[in-house]
Amino acid sequence: MNPRLRSAAIAVAAVSLAGLLPACRDQANPVLTPEKPPAATPGTPVTLVAVQCTGDRQALKVTCGKQAAVDGPSADIFVGGQNVYVTLTSSGVAYNAGTGQFTFTTTLQNLIQQPMGTTDGTTLDPNGVRVFFSSGPTVTAGTGLASVLPDGFATFLGAGQAYYQYNQVLAQNQTSAGKTWTLIMPPTVSTFAFVVYVSAPVEYPNGYIALDGELPGYSYGSIHPGVSHTLTAVARTAVGNVIPGAVVTFASSNGSCATVDPTTGLMTGIRAATCTMTASTPGGLVGSVSCDVTGASRTWNGSVSTDWNTDANWDSPGGGVAAAAPAGTDSVIIPGGAPNYPLLTGATAIGGVTVASGGSINLSTADLTASQNVAATGTGAITASTGRLVLSGTAKTVEGTVGPLLVTGTYSLSADALATAPILVRGGLLKATGFRLRQQ
Repeated sequence: MNPRLRSAAIAVAAVSLAGLLPACRDQANPVLTPEKPPAATPGTPVTLVAVQCTGDRQALKVTCGKQAAVDGPSADIFVGGQNVYVTLTSSGVAYNAGTGQFTFTTTLQNLIQQPMGTTDGTTLDPNGVRVFFSSGPTVTAGTGLASVLPDGFATFLGAGQAYYQYNQVLAQNQTSAGKTWTLIMPPTVSTFAFVVYVSAPVEYPNGYIALDGELPGYSYGSIHPGVSHTLTAVARTAVGNVIPGAVVTFASSNGSCATVDPTTGLMTGIRAATCTMTASTPGGLVGSVSCDVTGASRTWNGSVSTDWNTDANWDSPGGGVAAAAPAGTDSVIIPGGAPNYPLLTGATAIGGVTVASGGSINLSTADLTASQNVAATGTGAITASTGRLVLSGTAKTVEGTVGPLLVTGTYSLSADALATAPILVRGGLLKATGFRLRQQ
């Protein structure tokens, strides 16, 4: 089953109801028995731990405790855990003998990693988060009947079960707004009991793989080419429990951006771009992390030809990363003494440009757009026929022999510069304070 199915929900057996429920303890002789969940998609059973609550109308209190565990299929995803998966807290307890209303305000806190009440992580599901009555309220002392005045009735563990609905997406550790619960009972009722569960849609109802402890889709941030990071993968159930023995396989969406070892999860930056590392299990659980590989400094060697886009004409940035032609955010160094120098055959974008003494770049008829500092030192030069060096950065510098210029960013001279006509400033600024800009 696809772990991103939107129709499933998790249900968490709960209730401590602090304030209304100031004390919770295990019950030696439970009054109510939780209902066996209906048949569902076959899977490994999980343990259902319901929470029984007994209330005292006169003392305005309820005590709660776990009942005996029963088994159910994993597709149901009903698990217990007050103060483990959820916390229900109540206040403002009151009883009106005239109307028979026993009322209190209850908040719900989500303690699991996944947001509750949403199937995509952000959008509120129409059903929100529902707290439903699995059993009761049943009068255990005194006379009369007790009932719930709910938001509605629906099928959960059985048909027609009363519930209260919280229309909020609850992130981990987030607490909902308070909602008034109302039980109806005559003054002749002394004590009562009930069992409640929390039912919530989640994005990964069948479980997920947490990478570096995060939900699928998180951003690792940036990594430099040649730098590695080992992703830590942990398969988890919908409520975050570790699935022991899960076999995880890794893959990269773009091996020219970053690679990942399929077994160990070792991620290595290759070339400036954004890519995604995925993790999966044979059972269909998934995890993912996006990664921004930042620009590197690429050094030209010209060992093959004058083609800028030939990988072998550039040195490896190190770290075991293969040589590659520069990406748009990379910076380039053109040293002197190379057997060939780059000759552009099409428009090219780059970060910074450094041409050392004795080196050169021939733009020919193409534009080279730079967004960082540009320097052609000594006898190094950027030349062109009809092509131009386009300076597009902000608060950057330029110096040396740089060919025809089109300035669209904000640049200043860091040393004397020699440019070939024409020199155009279009929506930008070129400052020459303290240095000379000569036109050849």
